[in-house]
This record gives sequence, C-alpha cells and structure tokens, in this order.
Amino acid sequence: MQPVVTRNSRNTARPMRILLIWSLVSALLFGLAEFGEPVDDMFRAIRNKARDHDATGQIAVVGIDSRAQQQIGDWPWSAQRYADMIDRLSQAGARRVFFDFPINVAANDPQLPQLVDAMASMNGHVYIAANFAPEAADNSGEQLLPPAALRAVAGLVNTNIRTNGFNVAWHMPYSNKVGNQDIPSIASAISGVTGKPGEAFPIDYAVRLKSLPYVSAGEVLDRRASLDQLRGRDVIIGTNATGIGNRYAVPGQGPSASVFVTALAAETLLDGAPVTYGWWVPFLVAFLTSALLMRVSRTQLVLGMIATLPVCAVGLPLLLESLGRYADIMPALVLMLGAMGHHAWKLHRQTFDERGMVNEVSGQPNLNALRAAGLDSQDGLIAARIHNYAEAATALPSAAEKELVDQIIMRLTLGNGGCKVYQGDEGIFMWLMPAAGINNVGDQLAGLSAIFRSPANVSGRLIDLNIAFGVDADPGRTIQSRMSSALLACQEAQNAGEHWRVYDPTKLEATEWRVSMLGELDAAIDNGEVWVAFQPKLDLLSGEICGAEALVRWTHPEKGPINPEEFITAAERHDRIEKLTDHVLNRAVQVAAKLNSNGQRFDMAVNLSPRLIGHANLKPMVIQTLRRHGLPAERLILEITETAAMSSADAAMQELKDLRSLGLQLSIDDYGTGFSTLDYLKRCPATELKIDRSFVKMLVTSRSDRIMVNSTIELAHSLGEEVVAEGVEDSETLQLLAQMGCDKAQGYLIGRPMPYEALIDYLASYSPAKAA
Repeated sequence: MQPVVTRNSRNTARPMRILLIWSLVSALLFGLAEFGEPVDDMFRAIRNKARDHDATGQIAVVGIDSRAQQQIGDWPWSAQRYADMIDRLSQAGARRVFFDFPINVAANDPQLPQLVDAMASMNGHVYIAANFAPEAADNSGEQLLPPAALRAVAGLVNTNIRTNGFNVAWHMPYSNKVGNQDIPSIASAISGVTGKPGEAFPIDYAVRLKSLPYVSAGEVLDRRASLDQLRGRDVIIGTNATGIGNRYAVPGQGPSASVFVTALAAETLLDGAPVTYGWWVPFLVAFLTSALLMRVSRTQLVLGMIATLPVCAVGLPLLLESLGRYADIMPALVLMLGAMGHHAWKLHRQTFDERGMVNEVSGQPNLNALRAAGLDSQDGLIAARIHNYAEAATALPSAAEKELVDQIIMRLTLGNGGCKVYQGDEGIFMWLMPAAGINNVGDQLAGLSAIFRSPANVSGRLIDLNIAFGVDADPGRTIQSRMSSALLACQEAQNAGEHWRVYDPTKLEATEWRVSMLGELDAAIDNGEVWVAFQPKLDLLSGEICGAEALVRWTHPEKGPINPEEFITAAERHDRIEKLTDHVLNRAVQVAAKLNSNGQRFDMAVNLSPRLIGHANLKPMVIQTLRRHGLPAERLILEITETAAMSSADAAMQELKDLRSLGLQLSIDDYGTGFSTLDYLKRCPATELKIDRSFVKMLVTSRSDRIMVNSTIELAHSLGEEVVAEGVEDSETLQLLAQMGCDKAQGYLIGRPMPYEALIDYLASYSPAKAA
C-alpha cells in the first residue's frame, strides 16, 4: 500500500527542509565565525579530566613565591640575586635555566658583571626573556630586550601569551617576532619542537599541575637546602605570589601563575608536536553521518543518532587528544542536533497530526476531554499531581513512559471508585467525583495516598511516586477555573507536606489584592504610605559610616507592611516602576543633601530597575532631582543588578555611560550571581562592585567563596573600582573582608534598614570603636 500524502504532510515538508538548511548554515557559521569556541573549550576541559596524567619529570619550576619574598625581600630582585640563583642551580646540576619574566637590569647596574659571569659559567644554558608590550596582534608593541651584555652570554626566549575572554591561554606560540628576531617560546626551546613565527599549538591541560617538581626560590638561595630534585632537569624560574606577575585560569585546576602554564606547554611539546585539525574534519564526518542516517529506517535512525552523537561529542575527540590531535567539535554537534531535530519533527508530524482529546503518550483522554465533560457538571473535581513525574519519566526508557502512566491511572481508578481519569501534562491527572460522595473525599484520598506509598514497578525498575491531591467542591464556577483551583490546592498540599487539601474560596481575596495592589500603590506613594528606609554602609579603612542604601517600604493602613519584592515586581511588570523610582530617588537625594550639608562625605545608593535602563526619562529625572536638592552628583550611587546590566543593549549601555558622565557613581549589585565577562566589566562604566550576600554569608566556612570574593576584590581594584560586601552579619566575616582589602561593608552587623530619624540618631551615636 502506498503511503497517503495528506495536506498537512505537504505543509510541514517545507518547514522541515528549512530547519535542515538552517542547521547546516548555523553549523558553518559556528565554524567560520568561531561562535562555538567557548563551548568547545568547556568540552575540552571535561575531556582533560578524563585523561589527566602526570608530567614527564623533565621540567622543574622554581617559584618566586610568598615564602621567597619573606626571606629575600619584595620582587623584583637585584642582579646579584639572580646571579646567586644561577650559581646555585648550576651547582645543583640543573640542565638548563629559563627565566619566565624579563630581567629588568640597567646596562650601567654595578651588579651586572656578576650576573653576566653567572650566566657565562653555564655555557649558554641560561635563557632570558625578550618580549614585546603591550600584547598586539601584529607584535608591534614596545620591544623589551635584555641588556646586550646578557644577550651575549644567554639565549633568548619569548614569554608573550595571549588569553581569551575568560583569562585562559588555550594555545602557546612556537615563537614570536621581537623586532627582527624570531625568538622561540620556552616550550619550543626546551623541547626542540619548532614552528612558524606566531604559529601556536594547543596546551595539554590534562597534565596535573601538582605533578610538576616545584622548589621555592627561597630554597634555591638557601645554601643549606638540598636541591637534588633539580639535578638533570630543565628549570623554569617564574613568579608565583599574589600580586606579582601574570596569573591565568588553568581549566579544571584553578588560577595559576604564568610559569606553570609555560611548563605545561613545554610538557605538551615533549610528547611531540600536537596536530590541529580545526573544525572541518569533524564537521565533514557529521555531514556524511547525517546524510547516511537519512537513508535508513526509523529504528536504525534513532539508534544510529543515539550512538553517533556521544561518539562525536566525547569519544572521538577524547581518543584524538590522547594521541596529540585536536579538533573543534561544536559545528559538527550543531549539525547533528539540527539533523536530529529535523527527524524528530518529521516523525512527530507523521505520527500525531492533532492531539485532539487524547494524550499522545498514553492514549488516555486528556484535559481537553475533561473540559468538554465538565461544562455543566455539579460533581466535585479532584486533581492529582505526581511531583516527581518528570524525574521518573526521564529515568525510564522512552518507550516505558506509557507503562508508567498506565500504572498510575490503574491505581487512581482502583482508589476512586472507578471514576474516569483524565491525563494532563507533567504528571497531572484529574477526575470528576459524584457530588453525593464529596463529603467522604478525605477517606478516599487517604486510601489513594496509601496505595501510592508502594513504588511502581516499571520495566523492572522500582519508581517512587510523590503524589498530592487537590479538591475543588464548588460547582458554581467554570470548569477551567475549577481545574486551576484544584491544581492550586494540590500544590499547597505538596508544599505543606500534606497528602491533600480542599481549595479555600476565601483565597480569592488574595487574588483580588494582587489585582488591586497596583492601583493602591499610586495612591500610597502620594499619601505617604510608601516611605524610604536607609541601611548604613561602613568604610572598612577608616571605620566610619560613609553612606547608606535607600530601600523602599510600604506600610498599608490595613494589611501592614507589604513585601517590597511583591510590589516592586508588580510595578516592573506593569510599567509602574518609573513613579516609584522617582519617589525613592527624590527622598534619598533629599536626605543625602541634608547629611552632606555640614561638609562631611555621605554617599547615597539607590537601586535602579532594569526596566528603566535606557528609558528616555531616566537621565532627566536624575538631573532634576540632583538640582532640586543641590546634591553633588558624585555623592549619588545608582545600583544596577549584574544580570540586568549584562542584558542591556548597546543603547542602554550608552545610557549608563551618559549617567556616569554626570559625575555620579554606578554600582553593579548582586555581583557573582550572573555571568559577567572581563570584556563586559571593561566596557561597563561602573565605579563599584557589590558582592552578593550569598557569597559573603559563607565567607568564613567556604574556601571557594573566600577565593571568589578575594579574586573579585582584586579584579575590581585592578579596574579602578571599589568593592562593597553586603549581608555582613558577624565580626569574623567583617575582619576577613578587611584583610582582603574590601572597601566597604553593609549588613545587619553594621545596621538594619531604618527611617530617616533613626538614621540621624544612629550617626550621632556611632563611633569607629563599635565597628571593631
């Protein structure tokens, strides 16, 4: 029998072809424009973990670390120190010595002859850095060459490294042009593997950093220390202390000094020159595989796709990288995913043209059928929801979901007296219960809860089902409204840890309040119910209160305090945030002007809604408010959330720059909860980073949070920005922040949000001794 070609199948053929064509075009764009490079890097880091291994042992690292600086003094050191290090390394039997940083010695330095003699004594086995700065694509920066006297007795190596936006150096050049000279990298000089000037090779980050032999420079200069572990090895000397030298992110192993990246690059070449295929080879494999799979049967197609995708994504690149061959797989994956989407859509449209009144998975009547059956029904409505349904269905083979649904419906039918069960999506089931039995619904649902305590046996797997029930016993409303009410009761039961609940019609009042809240908010602003609280900020250097954050509050005459998150979110969603912001900004600037009138410096921070970034009225609002109260612009801080700032379009980013041009300050609030890049932080005209309370809260107990906060402080300071830590609630956290160099702190330890009058009393009675 020939297949029937329906109008729907003809109508869907063209969109499917378009999907396939766009998948091919997108894959090519991912390759040609390198859109998929960050994802490729992420996959490569995962594969590195799967094949991590120890270093060869041929290379040792000597680090100018904190211990060495305590013994010798702050780096950079004198020429005599470097000469002593070379002498000690020569006596220890080091094979060759490489400096991973430029030796800044003047040609007329009186200690230069000793350094020249030390290098000469190693007969050309000392290599020093010849670089260019700043880093430029054409190496056209300033040439940093060591003095001629040193070049006469030592070899030259280049230590310039380029990183991506995440401060990761994925590739190392074989050599670079410095002036007219082709200077090899340390990795190339150690291994003897060469390439064209500027040509780079991938660094094998599967080598464990901890497996590299390491000696502190302090031990090298200590005549009493044994240096046997350096005998016969090439030694790379580099900085390894916070605040000196360059540090890079080593995928899967954390931030590390540049000397370790150099050592890993050298370890890579000691295994042979890596071969780079780029993205074309896996792309062609994916293209041919996709073309082949289009010609096989459905079963073969599905199995082939399932088997091929993991191989392309993980297995093949892992095998190639273990052999020193590297390739980018994202364009191939995009093509494979597009092909899979094409076939999935095709099979779906061939199998189900319309859902109609039947659930696609189980064949049971769905909620559309319930809506039709319950139009004029006076029966009670029961909803059941399996809250872990998605998790259970995911854990099962795709063909077993129908078996799971059948078992659920069988149990529900057994316990509800044979009522017809209707199935919705995501584990929702409903049925109509005769009005005569609604008074005994508790007994029925208690029995059903007992039935579901036993796990369901699906395809040989025991699946626990977390079920809760909701009841709507009010036949006076539409079936659609009752379905929503029953599901709401179901959710409330689950949240409260109960088996079932009956929907309470009195909760309609809460719904009515949410609807009328916005109308009341405008009036509340005008009559003074909406007011501004102020939370003090502490300057950690001086110990003085340096400012406050303005926080909006609403005290309703009947309902009392309203949750700020509730009415602020509602105002944002319904375009009412401008009036609320104007009210808060006006009061905050008014208070700040009063507090600054006596000559003291007191900054005032005001939160800025994402909806107002780029708004035409924002800048005039700020200018007029500052003029109205005579507050200098530099005393006002506008806070924007990290996520909102990152999602700002170019026009909105320009708006922030325009605001900054007025002289006011800009703060990135909740920093750490988004995904800021270094490029974004460089472009954003912020003067302050505000570390989110979730990181500050765990600062004392969480090492990872300490590292994150410390690195954020260092990053902000390097960008010329101050750092505020919010959520400080104990003295130990405050002391840690001060030790890290954090500029300001805010939290309950310093002061809770308070009205203006309380703030005046607080400032009058505050003394730095209290902060200690």
